[in-house]
Amino acid sequence: MVRTELRYTYLAKGRYWRFRHPKTGDVGLPGKPGEAAFYARYSELIAIVEAKAHEDDKSSFAYLIARYLRSAEYQALSDATQLDYARTCEVLKVALGDQPFALTTRNMLKAVRDDHAATPRKAHKIKQMASCLYSWADDNDLVPAGFNPAKDVRKLKRKGGTKEYTVWSDAEFAVFTKHAITPMRTAAMLARYTGQRVQDIVKATWQDFQGDEIRVRQAKTGAPLIIACHRKLRDYLNELKRGLDADRKRGVMILTNVVGLPYNANSLSSAVNREVNRIDAMPTDRSLHGLRYMAGSDMEEAGCTVAEIESVLGHQTFKMALKYASQRLRAKAAMEKREAGNES
Repeated sequence: MVRTELRYTYLAKGRYWRFRHPKTGDVGLPGKPGEAAFYARYSELIAIVEAKAHEDDKSSFAYLIARYLRSAEYQALSDATQLDYARTCEVLKVALGDQPFALTTRNMLKAVRDDHAATPRKAHKIKQMASCLYSWADDNDLVPAGFNPAKDVRKLKRKGGTKEYTVWSDAEFAVFTKHAITPMRTAAMLARYTGQRVQDIVKATWQDFQGDEIRVRQAKTGAPLIIACHRKLRDYLNELKRGLDADRKRGVMILTNVVGLPYNANSLSSAVNREVNRIDAMPTDRSLHGLRYMAGSDMEEAGCTVAEIESVLGHQTFKMALKYASQRLRAKAAMEKREAGNES
């Protein structure tokens, strides 16, 4: 029996509800109409049918997105970047799925961006993703050469200016590493003394730690790095490893929670933020990313060259770290001159 109000469904053997469509095949549905699981799965299958209907139109924006998500260029991205791109593509598909991509205008893309003006970072990601899609389309001769209506869509300015992460002071770092629980102390040590992003330090394994060196493959760039292990981090990790019980020693990840499970980037960032708020002497706006900038500041004050700092942090983070380090050095020099003047 086919239920007309539930498109593409039928009752098999008078007992089992199924969904049948050329785009999905013949698949079972959990439970029965009226149950949450039934409607959740039914909605997923209807979305697949409707999305594929858009993709069948080879002029549509949905088709362009589908082609890109199957491309070698997309498959070569890291898992985290693929997930991020796919989510942003979904926003564009919802807004522009039926629209012919070769006829899409700058104002259409600007309107999609402006729908998310309350979150400027997301709005800018939408613009960047659209530009990426058109660049890929250009490379694959799907649009006229140079056609990219997203190219001139401007970045929305954040109220209050661009967000800057606060760089930790030496005193704050000392307070945190003294009072934080072991997993959070380990996260702080790794972030400061390797200078890597949170999505990279959560993936650090004991095999990556090789005494004088620690190996990292950056999730954002895919670049494999070998970083000289600072003596404080080396001593800390050696001591931590000696203290692990037999079960934990067989584990792979350096960073695990109190029951031995690994973190992901979001859960670790949240855990560090909670620990910062728990410690009374800590300012509440300190984050793991601020420790990455602190690493750059450390290297700047130690006299490292631009090329040396960039080899660890990358160009954009280097600029932010240099800005902070320069201010800190100037402030220190000013105080020394004031004290010298007062003594004379």
